[in-house]
Amino acid sequence: MQSIQGRMKYLRTAEAFCAFFLPLIFWLDWRKTEGPVAWDLRIATTVMMSFILLQGALYWHLKLRSFTLHQPLPAWFRHLYNTFKYINVLLIAALMLLIANRYAAVTTEDLWWSGCVLALVVAEQINYFHYQLMYDTRGAFSYLRRHRRLREAALALDLKRSRMNTM
Repeated sequence: MQSIQGRMKYLRTAEAFCAFFLPLIFWLDWRKTEGPVAWDLRIATTVMMSFILLQGALYWHLKLRSFTLHQPLPAWFRHLYNTFKYINVLLIAALMLLIANRYAAVTTEDLWWSGCVLALVVAEQINYFHYQLMYDTRGAFSYLRRHRRLREAALALDLKRSRMNTM
């Protein structure tokens, strides 16, 4: 019981910390760039990364509260996260179009930064809303070995459960 609670606290805190700390680290590195910087590409992808990480932090906070209070997730959870899921896909597509549109006008470094951050965004979208991509515990690894497939994401499972509970 304590280990589950501790895990949820860790995930909530880590997601929130990364949402603010990673942009700061990136910005400090970007300041060293000589020559022009495509700030629109770098900032847009980084803001999207923080947006999706904050979604994860909120999810783990709600999950922790639900677990601690022995209550279901709030009634508004399903609508909010279905909206996030939809908005994220639209924003990822918009970022891809922005990068493609600016491809010929920006440096390789700008494309590298924005492409890598966008890849992280896509990985987080998959990790939250589809399949668990992070396997950092003994139990997670044993699941992967035993079933030989990725585990469905906790958020995806909670969205399914909340849909079933409203039918």
